Amino acid sequence: MESNSRMIFGTAVIALALLAVVGSGAAFAQGSGSALVSDVDDDDSIPQSNVTLSEQEAIDIATAEANGSVNEVELENEDGAPVYEVELVTTNGLETEVAVHTDDGSVLETESEDEEMDEDSISESNVSLSEQEAIDIATAEANGTVDEVELEAEDGVPVYEVELVTTNGSEAEVAINADDGAVIEIENEEYEDEQESEEMDGEDEQEDE
Repeated sequence: MESNSRMIFGTAVIALALLAVVGSGAAFAQGSGSALVSDVDDDDSIPQSNVTLSEQEAIDIATAEANGSVNEVELENEDGAPVYEVELVTTNGLETEVAVHTDDGSVLETESEDEEMDEDSISESNVSLSEQEAIDIATAEANGTVDEVELEAEDGVPVYEVELVTTNGSEAEVAINADDGAVIEIENEEYEDEQESEEMDGEDEQEDE
């Protein structure tokens, strides 16, 4: 009787041990499964075969958005959406990154280096127009002697600010696009004084009426 009890007890111990091994194996399998699922969210886990747009199509869209030569193309996962990140160097030497949706080809975002340009980051070698060409354009707009020329960034656009002293002694400032030479704005001290005087005269006339 005692022998039978020992056999039953031993069998129970072996059964419990087997259950413990099977349970730990299941837990390991679950842990491995969760690791595989998390890998799917990694940027590197997006194969090109799973997206609609080809790399060349993304390049064509990006270069149409920002003219330049392609430096690098990456297929990434951004907020759960597969996206081509196309890095370009534009004609004026600035870096631009265009995010293109891999399914519908829509441009999600365009980031350009010139959006964060400050005075120290712009050099004459990075723009199409030379300082002398900017001076020639400015003096044609407002006849006078050049006092100062600055190359600055205004709303992401490289601009020459040419300050002049006109022949009648007033100050003028001409803003010129440093890439295409277009005159963006002309500020003339004499013109502003005349405008202000005319406005004051108009107010006086209304008061007299």
